[in-house]
Amino acid sequence: MSTVLAPAPPVADAPAAPRKRVITPYILLIPATVAVFVTLVYPVGRMIALSFQRGNLGDLIARRSVWVGLDNYRSVLTDPVFWTVLPRTVGFAVVCVVLTLTIATGCALLLQHASRWARLLLSAGMVIAWATPVLIGAVVFKWLFDAEFGVVNWLLTESGLCDCRHRSWLGDQWSAFAVLVSIVVWGAVPFAALSIYAGLLTVPPELGEAARVDGAGAHRIFWRITFPLLRPIYAILTVLSVIWDTKVFPQVWLTTKGGPYQGTVMLGVYIYQKGIVGSQFGVASTVAVLMTIMLVGLSWIYIRAMRQEAR
Repeated sequence: MSTVLAPAPPVADAPAAPRKRVITPYILLIPATVAVFVTLVYPVGRMIALSFQRGNLGDLIARRSVWVGLDNYRSVLTDPVFWTVLPRTVGFAVVCVVLTLTIATGCALLLQHASRWARLLLSAGMVIAWATPVLIGAVVFKWLFDAEFGVVNWLLTESGLCDCRHRSWLGDQWSAFAVLVSIVVWGAVPFAALSIYAGLLTVPPELGEAARVDGAGAHRIFWRITFPLLRPIYAILTVLSVIWDTKVFPQVWLTTKGGPYQGTVMLGVYIYQKGIVGSQFGVASTVAVLMTIMLVGLSWIYIRAMRQEAR
């Protein structure tokens, strides 16, 4: 006679241990959060608020806030000077960005194929140029292009290329723009070149060797193999260069002060003239807000286009 065994009663699940809330990471984030708020969030918020206020010198001294709504924005957007300065700034930034990335790419490729000691000397020279303060660089370039004692005029005259004695490079709008572009590009190339060179070190050499076996030249290898792999680096450098070159101020102010005849006034100088010189801090804040919106919009459009192309 068979015996039927009764099924064993189900074992009750052990009660889950209560989850402990870990607050240590949040505590560690407090100093960084405070630093970001103090250095970024509060100044930007104060700038936006001031753009809706009259913000003249009397208001700041009396510590009063006179709200004017959108009057500052109407004043800026109907100012013909603003619509002259804006395309000039955009054109200046485009020229500087293109020249910076082009020269930086050439320098990075030169570093890749140079000998060890040549690479060391070139890297050291670029680091020194990059570490040079902007103020010193602007003053040095102003001396180089001086009309009476400038080295550039002396070299061009002695080499026989042109009679450039007493030539005033900063007295003409286009030559002054060329000097400003030289200053900005000179200071921006080292960072971009070293960044691209670091990216070149990550490109597998086997890809280039296989392409050469198939008959591809150096130009085709760069555009079909190297550049696509370095596209994220170029995207970051382009965005950063656009931001830096659009809000350029010390190079212009120390070299030309916006001259000749206000022909080299960029947005940074325009904001300075409105705010510090003209004591129209509300209007200056409005221009700064518009410039920030423009830079954020351009950066977002470029990054989105690069992401879609990468897909």
